Formats: sequence, C-alpha cells, structure tokens
Amino acid sequence: MTAALSPTPVLEIRDLRVWFANDRGEETETVHGINLALAPGERLGLVGESGCGKTTTILAALGLLPANATVSGQILLNGTDIIAGGDATVRPHRWKDIAMVFQGAMSAFNPVKTIGWQIEEALRFHGFPRETMQARVRELLGLVGLPDGTEKRYPHELSGGMKQRAVIAMALSCEPKVLLADEPTTALDVVVQDQILRLLVDLSDRLGLAVILVTHDLGVVAQSCSRAAVMRAGDIVEIGEVEQLYRDPAHSYTRTLFESTPDITAVANATRASEPATEPLLSVRDLTVQYAGRREHRAVDGVSFQVDRGELVALVGQSGCGKTTTMQSIMGLVPEATGGIEVAGINALGAKRAERKQLRSLVQPIFQDPYESLDVRFTVADTLEEPLLIHRVGKNRAERLARISSALESVGLTPVEQYLDRYPHQLSGGQRQRVAIASGLVLTPSLLLADEPVSMLDVSVRSGVLQLLAELKDTAGLGILMITHDLSTAAEYADRIIVMREGKIIESGTPDEVVNRPQDPYTQLLINSIPSPDPAHARV
Repeated sequence: MTAALSPTPVLEIRDLRVWFANDRGEETETVHGINLALAPGERLGLVGESGCGKTTTILAALGLLPANATVSGQILLNGTDIIAGGDATVRPHRWKDIAMVFQGAMSAFNPVKTIGWQIEEALRFHGFPRETMQARVRELLGLVGLPDGTEKRYPHELSGGMKQRAVIAMALSCEPKVLLADEPTTALDVVVQDQILRLLVDLSDRLGLAVILVTHDLGVVAQSCSRAAVMRAGDIVEIGEVEQLYRDPAHSYTRTLFESTPDITAVANATRASEPATEPLLSVRDLTVQYAGRREHRAVDGVSFQVDRGELVALVGQSGCGKTTTMQSIMGLVPEATGGIEVAGINALGAKRAERKQLRSLVQPIFQDPYESLDVRFTVADTLEEPLLIHRVGKNRAERLARISSALESVGLTPVEQYLDRYPHQLSGGQRQRVAIASGLVLTPSLLLADEPVSMLDVSVRSGVLQLLAELKDTAGLGILMITHDLSTAAEYADRIIVMREGKIIESGTPDEVVNRPQDPYTQLLINSIPSPDPAHARV
C-alpha cells in the first residue's frame, strides 16, 4: 500500500521485490512487491521483527545487496529510477543524494584509520575540493555534537554514542536529501539512545533531511517519526500516521507489536503487592572491584544488596556502570573482587575447591546473546547434558534425559521430543534463549544470574521469555538477579530495582518507588530517556 504525501516524493519505492539464490540456484522471494513514498523532510519509521525484510529493502534502495540477490521494481529519487541500470546508475547517487547509517557503529569504521580520514573518503570520491576538506570534516563533526579533535582520533578511542554520531556525520558528508538509518540505536543504552534520536530529529528539521528509520522498537518510532510502515515477512501490512497506528491499529500484527512494547508510564501504575522478606539467598556486602594500572579504576565501589528466594531483582544502569562486573564477581570470575558475597550461606569469595563446585551448581548464568552462547555443534540434548556430566549428575543416560526433559518442559519447549535433536540454527531466537534458560535450570540451581536476557530478541519474543523468568521464580522458588539497561522492562517484571551509576548503587526500591518517586536525578534521567510507544510523548 502507498500513502499519498506530495506530488513529487523525494524517494519512492515502487513494487520492490527481492529474491535470494542459494548454492543450488534456488531462489526465495524475501520482499514481496512493497510500495513506500517519502516526502521531503519527512521521518518515516520502517518497523518489524528480525528477518521481515526491513534492511533488505533499504539496501536494495542503495544497490548494496549481495551478488546472489535479484531485484525488480523501481527506486525513484526525485522521480528518477536510480537502480534501472544497476550499480552504474546508483553509484553516483550514494552519499551525494541518498546516504545510509549502517547498523552497528562499533563495526562501521576501519580500526586503523582516523575518524577524519574515513569521513574524507566519501568527500574524495565525490570530488570535494581537497583544500577545504579538513574544514568540512570538522564542520560535520561539530554538526553532530562531537568536540574539536575528534577527527584525529581512532574508532577505539570513542564511546559507542560518539561512534554513532561520527557515523551520522559521515553519512551527511555530501549533503544528501535522504538518509536511511538502519537500527541506529542498537547496542546503545537508553540514555545514549535518547541522545541519538534527538540528534536525528534535530538534523532532519534543520537540514530538511528526509529519513527512513529502520527499527524493531515501536517506542523509537513513536518518539521520532510522524508516519510508520509495519513490515512482516516481506510485506507491508499497515502504514499510516503513528498516532493512528497506536490508537486504532487496523492489523492484528501491529496491535501485537504495540502490546508487546512496555510503556513505563503504564507499568509503573501496575505495581505488585509486596511479599514478606525471607532469608536472603544472595547477600552482597561492600563489594569492591579495583583494577590496577597507570590509573587505578574502581569498576564496583562498595556495593551491598541481597536477593531473596522467589524474588526477581533488577540491576539497572548504563553501559560501563559495573552491572556485569558485579554479576561476574558473584560467579567467582573476578580475582580482584573484595568484600563479602554469600550464596545460600556459602562464602563465595573465600570458597574452598569443594565449595566452589557446589556454588557452580547453585548459581547458574543466562547470557545475553542466545546466538553466541549455544555451541553450534551441540544438539539441544547435548547442551543440557554437558553440565550434568561435568557435575556427575545422573547415574546413566536415561536419568540425565529425564532431567533434560523436565528442564525443557519447565521453559515451555514441548513436546520435548521435537527439540532434543535440534541444533541452534534450527531454532528461533526465543527458542534459543529458552534452551539457554533450560541449561541453567538442569542442575536445579537456587540462583539465576540473567545478563540482559532479552536484549537480542524481538519485542514480541521478549515478553514471553521475561514472563517465563517471572513464573520460574514463583513456581521453583528461584532467586533471580537480572542485569539490564532497560528500566521499563525492570519495572514490569522485577520485585525490586537497584540503580547503579559509576560503580555505585544510587537508588533501590520497588518498581512503584523507583519509577513514581525517584530520589536521584540520574534515575529520573533514565526514566525520561525511555522511548514511549505513545506518540503523545513524541519529540516530533
């Protein structure tokens, strides 16, 4: 479907179809005749889950698909079909008229070249005068809010947010009128994400820049775009004003996406009744982690908290605040850790060899990325059997399979027989994370340490995994410490929230207390930075 915007859209995608051929030459159609129109200066969100065809669509618009792709349809830039003649016709327009911010600023730069050199590369290709090139680079970096001297620095010397700003500066180098931004806030914490979104909105308004913002996050779109197109399995199922999509979605899939996106303002009012405190399962007292070097760095600074049985505690903060170091210290993986850590009465920091082995069965981690944490050579049964073999649990294969089956049933992977012999590549992202959780449960632990357990999953899958964790802490009496940068997720599923900043705990309490009555300005900053799916709170 196409919405009429103006007599001459700056960018129009007409009946775009894309096929990919496998090694046997068999073609699969992944984009099914979509139509989009983008007005000058407009911001359009292209929303959908992983694999729906969003990135394929914008790569096709720039002629950047791999050699095994076949494309039909038209990409009209100011009325001219720029892909009609293949790379020869689209190349002169790249960067100059239409540019792209690629996903993953961490890997967008050459690590051995300075930021300035890499921005100059696009200018050199389009014949920008050499004598004014350096001044133009400094102008661009200033435009995106980076300080003088950034052009002389290498990528590893910049933070994630600074790298993303530099990527945007590079995309704007030749003054394009259309910017295609592919998940520009992925892997950024909520405060930096908010800063990048505000920057894109500001640049669009100041420069008259038309933007297609590709994302899986409806909150990001609601805060940054006036219109959105919802994509599913290669088709655009709905398109319209964001306000209309939020208030009255016509398609059930759009409704599902909005319902799966947590809104902290609604979550904060749906508070849970507090349970009487039980004996602490995990007790952390004055935990400090200090790394030696030319300048000593205190990653964790006097942290104290506890997790009770049957309680889910969320440890919230920006990247680098010490959350993961705290979790690793509890697991006994940080030799520099000092203070006190007790798990079920066992001193974790001073544990003897036998106690360490016991701790490793009592405390189980769930890692952030289900695409990396599972061994691709192992079946599901192999993955769950490995910890049983290491800890010598089960007299024989039959006993171990019984434990494995019980763990898979507890995470909702039934019938179990359909999953035992599958490899990771045969599972969806949500199924992989459920296998990772089952692997943690197979030893019947008392404490789960979940490090950003849903950050790599699509929004509709996240709620299922988080609901599973909430059910497990109730039914199995588990204590769960969940590491996250997402305060809205913490507010919806946690019994208590602990906010960390620069290695210290600055605030803790129930979701109602932390969200509705924050005591520290930093907590308020985290709350204000969360993108709401309600466009009434938008920045456009």
